[in-house]
This record gives sequence, structure tokens and C-alpha cells, in this order.
Amino acid sequence: MTTFGTMRDRIADELDRADLTSQIEREIRSAVAFYEKKRFWFNEQRIDFPTVASQEWYTSSDDSAIPNLLTLDIAKIAIGATNKYELELAPYAELEFASDGGEADEGQPTSLAYFQKQVRLYPIPDASYSVVMSGIFSLGDLSASADTNAWMTDGEALIRQRVRAMIYSNVIRDPELANEARGIEREELAALVSATTLKKATGRILPTTF
Repeated sequence: MTTFGTMRDRIADELDRADLTSQIEREIRSAVAFYEKKRFWFNEQRIDFPTVASQEWYTSSDDSAIPNLLTLDIAKIAIGATNKYELELAPYAELEFASDGGEADEGQPTSLAYFQKQVRLYPIPDASYSVVMSGIFSLGDLSASADTNAWMTDGEALIRQRVRAMIYSNVIRDPELANEARGIEREELAALVSATTLKKATGRILPTTF
């Protein structure tokens, strides 16, 4: 498995520069930040957390992935064992206007807002329900050499080529090599997009409604 340290060392070897450790580490994090909001098969995630009666806000204490949400596709709530309903993805201001935080606001939640890396439900849950959220999530920080996530494995080639391009452009100041690396980066991006399409395809042609 590729790690943060493995990628850093490989890039340094490809650049033939042993004196750019901090710059390479910085550019690896920047490259991940640049691409992490784009949808690939490996940064989609589904999380499931229980509500608590009278608790309006949900944070990393309720599910460690909540602060890592980047794009929310859909949220559902389970009422009992079999009934599941889609939650309205509401603007935060709408829930702020509707709720006074009192007991009168309690009931089965119908709306969800995401604000300051927290989930807010309205009405405030009056019991324990199960909330499921699906979307694109940040995959975690990269700091120590042993740290790893899917960007260091499934997205390794894309991130590595972007880092090379940025180092050549901003540090070594070699526009020719920077352009060469950008070309390879585009190829790697196209390959990941294609792989994501294939993995998500159903293999069925949907009928056209006339």
C-alpha cells in the first residue's frame, strides 16, 4: 500500500532532488485538496448514525466522517424497522428561522442542513432514528509518513503527476517539464474518470419517455 511517505520519496526520486521534502509534502496536500471535490468511485461514502432525543446538532462525536462531508447527494431517515424517508436538504438559514430550539420543535425530522461541518436536523428528533447520508467525503489528513488513504492508492498516479507539475512550475522553474507532467496528469485524470464511469455504470439502457 502506498503511503504519504512512499509517494513523497518516489516524487523526490523522479525529480532527482533530495532537498525538496517540505515542498513535495505541501504540494501533495494541495493536489489532494484540488481534486477531492471531484467525484471518483473511491471518495464516495455512505455513513449511518443514530439520532438522540432532543439533540438538534450532530458532529464528529456522532460519526467521525460528518466533518469530512464535501458534497451531500442524499439523506434518508429510518422510522422504525422498515419505513425510510428522504430528508429535505435545506439551507441552514431556513432551519434557523424555523427552530427556536424548544420542545415544540421536537418530532420526526423531515429536513437536514449542513453548517460548519455539523448536521442540523429539523424537527429536533424526539426519539432515536437512523440517519443515512451519501455523498463525497474528504478522506482524511496526510501528515505522518505512514499516513495513507485512497488518494495514495487508487488516485496515486493522478496526485503524483500533479505534484510533479507544480514542483517543476513553482519551485524548479522548468516550464517544459511542467507542461510534460501536466500532459500526463490529464491522461491520468481521464483514466480515473473512465474507470469511475465503468464502475458506476449499470450496464442497462434506460428507455426514453415520449
